[in-house]
Order: sequence, then C-alpha cells, then structure tokens
Amino acid sequence: MVIMYCHFYEQNFRDGLLDRFKQTLPLSWEPTTVNLALGLVKTILRFMWKRGKLSHVPYVPMESVVVKHRDWYTLEERDALLEGMFRQYPRWYLFFYLTCRLGLRKGEVYGITHRQVRHIPPRLIIDHQLQQGTGKRAVKIITRKNNEAYTLELSQDVLDAIQWHIAQGYAGEEFLFSKTGKFPLRLDTHKHPLMRVQRALGLRLLSHHAIGRHSVASQAATGGESIKAIQAQLGHRSEKSTHRYAHLGSRAQLGVVTNLAPVLPPHAAGQK
Repeated sequence: MVIMYCHFYEQNFRDGLLDRFKQTLPLSWEPTTVNLALGLVKTILRFMWKRGKLSHVPYVPMESVVVKHRDWYTLEERDALLEGMFRQYPRWYLFFYLTCRLGLRKGEVYGITHRQVRHIPPRLIIDHQLQQGTGKRAVKIITRKNNEAYTLELSQDVLDAIQWHIAQGYAGEEFLFSKTGKFPLRLDTHKHPLMRVQRALGLRLLSHHAIGRHSVASQAATGGESIKAIQAQLGHRSEKSTHRYAHLGSRAQLGVVTNLAPVLPPHAAGQK
C-alpha cells in the first residue's frame, strides 16, 4: 500500500498522508513501536526514490522517544569508591579497579585468568566470560558476547594493581578472583562489599554495570574522547551501541575545532 501511495500520490505525502498513516496505527503502541513501522516506511520511500519513482524522499515524522537516563559515577565518585574498597575490602579491590577502569562486564571480570594478562606489552585479552549457573547447572566458561575476542591496552596503574593483587595472595592458580576455580551460581558475591562501601561513604547505590561500563563510557565521552575510542574500549561490535553516550560528548567536537586552531591567525596578529 505504501508503494502504491508513493507512486501515485507523491503530492499527498506533503499534504499529511504520513500523518494520517500514523493515525491508523493501534493507540496501544509505544512510540518506539510506532517508529519501527515508520522506519519501514522510510526504507520503502528511499527504495522508490533510488529507482526514480519519487523525486525525493519525503519527510517521515517520527515519534519522540524519551532517552532513558543512565546513572554513572563521576571520576571523583569512582576514586572515592576505590579508596573505600582498598581500605575495607582489599580482596575485592582489584575486581572493582578493573571494573571501574576498563568497563568490563561482570562475567568478564569474574572470569579473568593469568593467561589473559600480558606484560610485554601490557595488555588484557578478553576472549571469554563466565555465565552464571542455575539450580541445575554450574557456572561455565563461554565465549564473550558477540563471540569475538578483543584486546585492551593496559596502563601501568592497572598492571600494578594486578601485580599487587597477586602479591597479596588473593589470586588462584588459574583465576584472579577464585582460589579454587569455583564461583557462586549467581556471580553476585561482589554485591555485598559494593553496597557496604557505597553506604559507608554516602555514594549512590549503583550497580556493577553502572559503575563500570556506563561510567567508563560516560567519563570518556564527557572528557572529549571519540565514539570510536569508546567503542574500542567497550568492545562493541556496532557503533550504534556506543552512540547512547554520544550526547555526553559535545566537548569532543569543540576539541577538534580548538586543537586545529592556527598558532597565530592573521587577524589576531593584526590586532596587536
């Protein structure tokens, strides 16, 4: 039906036909669901335009969708959490240091082994994660999300934290966070120390995912890092996943303009 309208009633699209099309959709649909239908319309319109059936691609009025606010820690909150963890729960210090510095998922942190840590050059190979168990199945090692390994370059402070953890005797023979190679079914042992430190310091009670991936990405975006750099750090296959933090990165565009400024532009020299 949309193709027929495109072919015979192009003028009508400018006169509100798409608005009337939206009115035929079920009232119970959420804005995101409506936009899925409108997205299909946009695809068909573009298809018809490329084949010369339309003189241009008509404007499709999409529904406004409220962007979900993502809680995250500032650098100051992060540093306070790590300091508190070091003092109160030193055995968990590295777990949260890697979480807050690298933005790893819960299962990726729990599953870190000695072989994944490379010293020359300093790198962490993320090629697997732990999948939490059930009442009938134990925790097991699986390939990481998207079945793709990726490499994170490590700064010296991260490498030093790993070496400190091992020197304290907290690591096992294989895993950094298990002496025996066994893990709790729900992979939730970290929740107790996290909540205790947050409450003791008056910090917001954010989850592992929020203090880790959300915070690392948001801190980087507000600091002016590029979307490509954040995508690489989080190991996102698609840049779409990373663009949820793009609204925080307005400083990055200003940084491009500022960093490329002439040392002494002619108009500035003339004012002296």
